[in-house]
Amino acid sequence: MKDWIPLIVAFLGAGGVGALLDLFRARKNARKIAAETELTDANAADKLTGVALKLVEPLNSQVTALRDSLESAQAEVQQLRTQVELLTKEVAAKQNEIDRLKGVA
Repeated sequence: MKDWIPLIVAFLGAGGVGALLDLFRARKNARKIAAETELTDANAADKLTGVALKLVEPLNSQVTALRDSLESAQAEVQQLRTQVELLTKEVAAKQNEIDRLKGVA
């Protein structure tokens, strides 16, 4: 232990206190810079999110419009299928009547 005392006294006498204070200041500044960097990153992320939402908003509108168009087209297709079924049945009935009148059946 006695061997360390002269080293400590020499360190403190040779500006060691100033160096120690500089070390503490450097640590404090490093923490401050790290906190500011995190804040800057968070602000950048918020801005990017805002821009992304503005870009996606028109696409959402288009998707909604396309979905509505698709539903309308599907309803129209179903109506046309129903009409085709009715016309097919009518044609078959007319063909049966023609066959009956010709005496085929």
